[in-house]
Amino acid sequence: MKGMRFPWRWMGALVVLTVLGGCRTVPVQVSPQAPELRFSGRVDRGDPQGPRLSWGGTSLTVRFTGTSLGLRLLDMPKVQEYAPNRFRFSVDGGPFRDLYVGEGRLLYRVAEGLPEGVHVLRLEKETESVVGETQFLGLELDPGARLLPAPPGLSRRIEFVGDSGLTGFGVEGKNELCTFNAETQRNSLTWASLTAQALGAEASFIAFSGKGVAVNYSNDPTPTLPRLYERALPYREDSRWNFKSWVPDAVVIQLGSNDFWKEHPGEERFRGAYRALVDDIRGRYPGAHIVCVLSGSITDAYPKDLNARTHARALISGVVEALRQAGDARVHFVEVPPRLEDEGLGCSWHPSRKTHQRVSEQMIPLLREVLGWK
Repeated sequence: MKGMRFPWRWMGALVVLTVLGGCRTVPVQVSPQAPELRFSGRVDRGDPQGPRLSWGGTSLTVRFTGTSLGLRLLDMPKVQEYAPNRFRFSVDGGPFRDLYVGEGRLLYRVAEGLPEGVHVLRLEKETESVVGETQFLGLELDPGARLLPAPPGLSRRIEFVGDSGLTGFGVEGKNELCTFNAETQRNSLTWASLTAQALGAEASFIAFSGKGVAVNYSNDPTPTLPRLYERALPYREDSRWNFKSWVPDAVVIQLGSNDFWKEHPGEERFRGAYRALVDDIRGRYPGAHIVCVLSGSITDAYPKDLNARTHARALISGVVEALRQAGDARVHFVEVPPRLEDEGLGCSWHPSRKTHQRVSEQMIPLLREVLGWK
């Protein structure tokens, strides 16, 4: 009988070895709250299921080992009938590829067949908040792979505040006849994004199509951009951004096109709203430069007989001049010329890719001088 006990002793060891060995064949599930992950832009972390992001240009950087990576993303129910959200991603600094995130809890295999070793993924949201929110639900790695601390963010920081001229609305459209859709919107092609890239700066984009300073396009009664400025998720009143978590060197404002969409919004109304926005930003970022841009989309030709550009120039530059006379030397006025005829147009008369490129070429040296960046 003693000879019968020996196999049972080894059987227990065999079970342990089988369980441990099986762990090497199970994909590693990474929590969406893992501290090694790095987000850039405004993200709402209030839901324990995972961070939510909405503003265009918001990004995620992941550093990991192994040969593959899966992203778990949930596109939230839509406020408006625009779908799906468009992202772009790059692995190890390679070419960016598009990723369309449909509604539903899905796993997206964004990297496969990589050589063994350490890799870095960057994911960026191309579409704006109008297209909806996306929730990040975690990662799936190879069996035995590890999540590593993401590379640090850039030390230079710029926040851009604006309307559709900063969201990339229609930038990939063939002409002005196309309407809004996710396939022609691309944040990474805006002059703001191009400028930040050229300056080696991390950027945050608080831009929403149709929004004005005092009046929205078509007199839309929903909140104007200044009322959305404090939110991490613009469609949620209770989603408040922590302004101390990310402090920019400069805030660039390009607003006013929608205020003059059909008629003059009223001098006192516009001036007061614009001044209040600048004061709000100054209160949150005492040391930042604030650059107030007269958009090239505001012209004297349209609306007819309104002389919108002339009025907007006087009002915006007047706010800046009053602040400078009061002692704020870190607020600036910049005028962007209207589009050139040979640049064409994007969807619904929005700036084309050529126009965004030209504006970035103007803004790069200007911001470099203002900020003292070599």
